Amino acid sequence: MKTLSAVAAFALAGCAAGPASMDAPASLAAAETAFAAHSMRENMRPAFLANFADDGVTVRQKGWTVSNAFLATRPNPPIVLDWRPAYVEVAASGDLGLSTGPTKLTSVAKPDNPPRYGQYVSVWRRQANGPWKVAVDLGISHPTPVLWSQPLEAGSVPSGRGRGTEAGLRAAEENFGRESASSGARAAYAVQGSSRMRFYREGAAPVIGKTEALAAPTMPDERLVWTVERAEIASSGDLGYARGSYASPAAPGKALGHYLRVWRYEDGDWRVAMDVANPAAEN
Repeated sequence: MKTLSAVAAFALAGCAAGPASMDAPASLAAAETAFAAHSMRENMRPAFLANFADDGVTVRQKGWTVSNAFLATRPNPPIVLDWRPAYVEVAASGDLGLSTGPTKLTSVAKPDNPPRYGQYVSVWRRQANGPWKVAVDLGISHPTPVLWSQPLEAGSVPSGRGRGTEAGLRAAEENFGRESASSGARAAYAVQGSSRMRFYREGAAPVIGKTEALAAPTMPDERLVWTVERAEIASSGDLGYARGSYASPAAPGKALGHYLRVWRYEDGDWRVAMDVANPAAEN
């Protein structure tokens, strides 16, 4: 989530769509930037409540939770959270998009304390040229600032990649899960990761590129099972996501953590474009 693990009780939200003259990637980047300004100006809570989709979720202590329902009765958090989009990708239909970038969190009570850094990952949705709203939000924290000086990269899914279906995306998730459970998670990413895959894990800087991700120390070798709680694709069939939990095959009912996996349809198959996971909160 855009919030860091120390303040996981508070979600982030979307914001209004950009001007009608903007293309979809630019409008999503503008929405993310305006959301950050809203949060900095008025505090996180009112910005979140105004801009998450009614069914928009993020992870709380017990797992995926509808953000607005969670925040409705809670006070403003005593923190200041700053962030910016570094990478934005939107489906050709302009109704589903991915936004990710760096975060910086400081304490209101102790502003001189060192800030905490991380990366947010959000899937945004909009209908009939209405405002962008956050549908899913998850992220990581890490010790040092990363990607703050990165120029914004914003674009649409390249044309000519074909059109996938939600059933096909779910089948890709099932194939991924079978490979992960039998041969280990690294093997599953090797088979189904996009060459441009972004791989985010708690405590480490983001890794960009499939080759780099497979070589990263945070890439798990162990066998894992993945349970999908929801999947959704753009109307153009070229971008989608699945979210859920992961566990050990020995105890599949006990979630070890939660994940958001964004898929891009490439040359007749769904490929993992973005993968972010966080360990479950300790009881």
